Amino acid sequence: MFAYLKRASERLFDSFGSDTSVPVFDGALKPNNLLDVAPVLFEHPELTDMVLDSHGHLMVACGKEILKVELGPEHLTRQQMIELPKPIRALCKLGDGLVAATDDGLLFVNGKYDGRKVSILDSQPIQCVTALCEGPDGILLITNGSLQTACDDWAKDLLDGGKTGQLLAYDPASGKTHVYAKKLAYAYGVCSDGARTLVSESWAHRVLVWRNGTMESGLNELPGYPSRISKASDGGFWLTLFAPRSQLLEFVLSENEFRTEMMQTVDPTYWIAPALSSGKDFLEPLQQGGVRQMGVLKPWAPARSYGLVVKLSSDLVPLYSLHSRVGGANHGIVAALEFDGSLLALSKGAGRILGMPLVNQQSQD
Repeated sequence: MFAYLKRASERLFDSFGSDTSVPVFDGALKPNNLLDVAPVLFEHPELTDMVLDSHGHLMVACGKEILKVELGPEHLTRQQMIELPKPIRALCKLGDGLVAATDDGLLFVNGKYDGRKVSILDSQPIQCVTALCEGPDGILLITNGSLQTACDDWAKDLLDGGKTGQLLAYDPASGKTHVYAKKLAYAYGVCSDGARTLVSESWAHRVLVWRNGTMESGLNELPGYPSRISKASDGGFWLTLFAPRSQLLEFVLSENEFRTEMMQTVDPTYWIAPALSSGKDFLEPLQQGGVRQMGVLKPWAPARSYGLVVKLSSDLVPLYSLHSRVGGANHGIVAALEFDGSLLALSKGAGRILGMPLVNQQSQD
């Protein structure tokens, strides 16, 4: 009885930081349906990442394959560039070639370092590379989400309070690796504009800035879990958030005994945790506000999955955003980039690449 009263008192007065509130979608993050009305340009059930190569061609990672995708006005063509032994987790351009990350290493495709394989970084086997980016002077910037879990086990890392992520720099010319930052709460995105490097720290709901050898605060208190970042043509950035935060999950994160028992006794598919897609299985956990009424799920209901791309200024101020709301189809956005006058967004939850014109996105509703 006393233990119960003590826990109730802690929740009521937040004496141990157990606040379950989350930021709301408002201002520049005001919800809309732009991602759900956007044309679907390409579909594949195993989409993971996309990048433009040195010639401006769209290269897409699908399962174990790297595909060259050409988006014509009336038709689409795809050409397999290479097939790897294991699924590709991240992809980027490096010089006139590409670099692909799998669960057991980095593979350099075409270009100066064609065929090179790297399986060890900073004395640690590669197992959870989440994003890659070409940095200054030919350096390869790498985010390693976790030293304890594999890429597919990201929900376990969140529920375990994982904080073993890294920002790494690999110099292919010398073969040396430098650790720029460690003990990150799941690093899931990296982007460099030459003067600074942006890093998404998912479980801390923020974007950090690495500059002049130090890590600085960039953008904090995001309403979801940030993932990959890309440069915008106007000097700003495109930030993706792959899942939303919720009061239910924040409560579960504060309840150690419940969380431990849930992870030991419940199928991971049905954990109270974020997801890349939802609404297809009646066994999924729900908050009360997310229960269907008269067969209708309201778009403002608490979300287990969501689709979100945020346009940031060069100073990392959110300017506007594109959404796939509760009940929408295009959730789990993990990559966005500009291509031929359009913004492309990769929905890993739906297995789709969406395309939207860049013109006047801010004024759309």
